[in-house]
Amino acid sequence: MDKQENNRDNYLKTLWVLLSALGLLIIVGAAGFMFFSPDKVTGEIKPALAATTIIPEEQREPREIDPIALSRGTEEVPGLLETPSDEIEIQVVGSEEPEPVVEEPAPVVAVEPVKPAPVAPPVPAKPAEPEYMDVTVQVFWIQVGSYSSLTKADSVSSYLGSKGLTSTVQSRNVDGKPVYRVRIGAFNTKAEAEKFTSQVQSLDGYEESFVVQSPMVKKVPVNS
Repeated sequence: MDKQENNRDNYLKTLWVLLSALGLLIIVGAAGFMFFSPDKVTGEIKPALAATTIIPEEQREPREIDPIALSRGTEEVPGLLETPSDEIEIQVVGSEEPEPVVEEPAPVVAVEPVKPAPVAPPVPAKPAEPEYMDVTVQVFWIQVGSYSSLTKADSVSSYLGSKGLTSTVQSRNVDGKPVYRVRIGAFNTKAEAEKFTSQVQSLDGYEESFVVQSPMVKKVPVNS
């Protein structure tokens, strides 16, 4: 019985010591928090109680302001606070001036010059054809032969052409029958005709060629 009472007394003493220690720790922590609370503005740890007590603005006595002294700058206006030296720089996001927009120049489009329409060259006036009149003149011929067959006459004319002598075939009616004459010419003078007669007579079969004179119609210009 005594042993149980001793255990009970020891238990109560131990519980009392623990409670006393816990209460002391609470008191010390509260005192430290009050004396060393952090400053809300600067973040520095300062004593919570100052040597002097700051009186709120609404509890201060009203102060008379001298307008003359205020205008001269010798008296400060109550309620105005000096700008603190450690100002907090506030940077406003998005306050930068927008960059100037550089407009690109419009592309230069090359304009092709308008080409003038081609002008057709003037057509030269066609010269007027001269007027002619028929004039009968006497000319000279070299008569190579006279034939009743046109085929024979054409054959002789072709042969003379192969020798370099130009001839013509003239037709004429004699006693109601056509006669085809092969002649070289015409020549304006008899001497000119006789000059070529010797050349024709040198050909075999044409030794009897001779010079004849006959009229011929020529076209002569009116204004000549």
